[in-house]
Amino acid sequence: MPVKCTFVLNGLTVSTFTCEGTVPVTAFSGNGRGRDNPNETAVPNVGPLPKGVYYLVDRKSGGFVGLVRDLLGEYGGSTDRRSWFMLWNPVSGDTTNINGIKRGNFRLHPMGVLRLREGCITVTQPNDFERLQKYIRSRGRTLPVPGTTMKAYGTVEVK
Repeated sequence: MPVKCTFVLNGLTVSTFTCEGTVPVTAFSGNGRGRDNPNETAVPNVGPLPKGVYYLVDRKSGGFVGLVRDLLGEYGGSTDRRSWFMLWNPVSGDTTNINGIKRGNFRLHPMGVLRLREGCITVTQPNDFERLQKYIRSRGRTLPVPGTTMKAYGTVEVK
């Protein structure tokens, strides 16, 4: 059965990422003045991801270069990007247009040692992310993603 998750842009430094059937985790989206600020979604590398519904799908590695980056990240002190999720917009895919500004590559991932956060949903505690991603994956990819051949684990509604 697909998982149903919610994330609220509350204007504070952290929010709660909630999925039905498991414990909520502390998370945030955006950077600096844009952190969880719904008025900054059109600002690249600062604003949070825009409100809407996204499909939780496996993150694509991006070919050979992506594979190398994934391995360097895992063994170079970052997080294992293979455990991340891609947040797929059912209308525009891996990118979104907000007032003529192109944003994209939104992911659900844990906080890494570099503490980079540019609009993804970032879970503050790596152990919480590990538990969450195992729960989500245990549900299976059963939800068809409109307009694609992909199957999703479920959805995230950003409010």
